[in-house]
Amino acid sequence: MRASDVERFYSHVLKGPHPGSCWLWLGAISDDGYGRFWIGTAGGQRAVAAHRFALATVHGGLDAIEGLTAMHWCDVPLCVRASVDPSTHLLLGTSSENMRDRAMKKRMPSPNAVKWRRLSRAERSARSRNLRDALKTGGWDEDLVRELVHGIDPDHPTLF
Repeated sequence: MRASDVERFYSHVLKGPHPGSCWLWLGAISDDGYGRFWIGTAGGQRAVAAHRFALATVHGGLDAIEGLTAMHWCDVPLCVRASVDPSTHLLLGTSSENMRDRAMKKRMPSPNAVKWRRLSRAERSARSRNLRDALKTGGWDEDLVRELVHGIDPDHPTLF
């Protein structure tokens, strides 16, 4: 992992103002609503999920986390806050651990699932891009982040 890639990566990150805030990705967003980061390879370029790249920066590179799943403790797909200390929002785990975490948080597809599951992939992606664009234009806005990530009332879908 080149230092220039890491510097370029973090130039697209907006850190929230509070000690426990998410660090939100302001770069490219894929069709699933997650951030994407392009890195150079011997064969050209390769897209990497932004949250995976963040974990790779603190765990020894992309090869070091190969075969492991990146799990969001905060459940915010644009969050890239990775560290090896307890302040991290991203954790490495197995697919089984990710499925258990998903079930525990009631994010499994079911009639009782969390509100974001009702949004289509395109809607989630559009909401991610809207949040990213608003943050790029106006900086961190606690109310906007809370509204889009957590919803504004019980009938309003959350971002994720």
